[in-house]
Amino acid sequence: MIASHVTLAIRHFQDEQMLLRVGGLYWVAIDRASDADILARQFLSAMPEQQLAMLVCLGREADALLAPMDAKCGPAALRLFAMLDAAHVCASFKFLTSDLHRVNVGRGSQILLMVSAIDLENLDTEYLQRWCTNTHRWLQARDCTLLVLCYGQAPQMHESLLQLNERISGLAQLYRRDSGICYQLNFWHSELGVSATQALELELKQGAFSLSQAQLSAPQPARTDDQRIYLTQRSVLEGAPPLSEQWRLFEHRDDVLQHAAHARAASVIIALESNREVEGLARRLYELREHCGTALKIIVREMEPCLRYRDERLLLTCGANLIVPFQTSMAHFLSLVDSVQGQIWRYRQALDFQSLFDRLRPPAQRGLLAPRHFIETLDQVYGGASGEVSHQLLQLTPRGGLNIEQYLNQISLRRFGDIACVVEGTFYLFLFACRADGLEPALGNICRLPWLDIFSECKTLETIDALPRQTFLDAPQLPGFFHLAGEQVAADLSQAIASNGYTPQRITLSLSEHCA
Repeated sequence: MIASHVTLAIRHFQDEQMLLRVGGLYWVAIDRASDADILARQFLSAMPEQQLAMLVCLGREADALLAPMDAKCGPAALRLFAMLDAAHVCASFKFLTSDLHRVNVGRGSQILLMVSAIDLENLDTEYLQRWCTNTHRWLQARDCTLLVLCYGQAPQMHESLLQLNERISGLAQLYRRDSGICYQLNFWHSELGVSATQALELELKQGAFSLSQAQLSAPQPARTDDQRIYLTQRSVLEGAPPLSEQWRLFEHRDDVLQHAAHARAASVIIALESNREVEGLARRLYELREHCGTALKIIVREMEPCLRYRDERLLLTCGANLIVPFQTSMAHFLSLVDSVQGQIWRYRQALDFQSLFDRLRPPAQRGLLAPRHFIETLDQVYGGASGEVSHQLLQLTPRGGLNIEQYLNQISLRRFGDIACVVEGTFYLFLFACRADGLEPALGNICRLPWLDIFSECKTLETIDALPRQTFLDAPQLPGFFHLAGEQVAADLSQAIASNGYTPQRITLSLSEHCA
């Protein structure tokens, strides 16, 4: 069986989007390690029985990857090559072809390489380009094909690879966003030609990726007579009369949604005054999408400063095209409404509301946790993540001169989902539902002193895979004196009140007493 008959095996893909040609070097960047494992099993399972194949794992075991595979699928024999020492992963990557030559890889072999982007982050653009060029030559000389599945976020590395269209045969990305699985095909050379610049939507069924049903059908919405109609809550226009005969104003939200149910391409503009309304509105918007389709323009205007990042993502995931922030001027608001005309909402099918709410709800923990509890909480958050919100996972290095308890007294974590731990003198901090552009203000709120006075370095970790997991699991439990400031004071105060027999009582002040 020649290499060109080997594919990524993503269901419903066209052959030219996934065939691997003889002597080719293909690179797929995947955000999550678990998704990389799924694609690896899919790739290996689809190989013919007589295919020569090798799996190379750098910095990890192969057992967890191979265990779920059906023994009746894939090549009859699969050679394994592993480098488990994390300190030598980068060196093993650099000398990959030398090691493959040393173990006498057979001509015409299919080679699958699994490696973390974190382990390659120190490779500069020039070296990476040189590695790809030399590896490609080595593969062509032996009629072998190499598929690299690189997991973890590494945007700079991907930018470098984009410049190598002539040196590598294929480049793609697989990532989660807004409850969906996105596959960005940058370029892909095969014996059938070249595919380039394609955004595809995948779904995960029975442990394998396939093109989504929505992408398969991909209906184009027809133009309708209501596409310039605006169904609007009266409060959205701040007391102004209808701007033209196309504007239909309603007093209450239910009236707007009831009329919107008969539209197909109208603009539906909803007022939002409290975040307590968010989950109920999200359900109504999804029902509207299900009934009316993707051509409807749904706009939510924030009338009071009430929406958090998590709330915005929930509304957008459930059907909104646009969230207009509080204090947006009327002129700017109308410009934003115009900007979504003709827009098609990126539709997600079969949304599980309860699962979505669970993913967007922060864990019930906050403050300093024991290392094992910390990483177990992160497993829970990242294990259920589907890209609706971004979180910040930080590694902070304390400045010298203070003991760890003094550092911790400068940290105050009030929000549920904001947790921290200390492992081997390094401070790890996780901020739930925090955008990258909101990190500086968040650190300013958390630290009593300027955070740069407390920590000498703040390193952002892209995924939980960047943590030294075994070190966390083996670390001792949290010492009794480790409490974040505020929590210990509250505990001591409660204990003192109880020990002295005091019982808190509610009192009501008159207006004159209060003013005095």
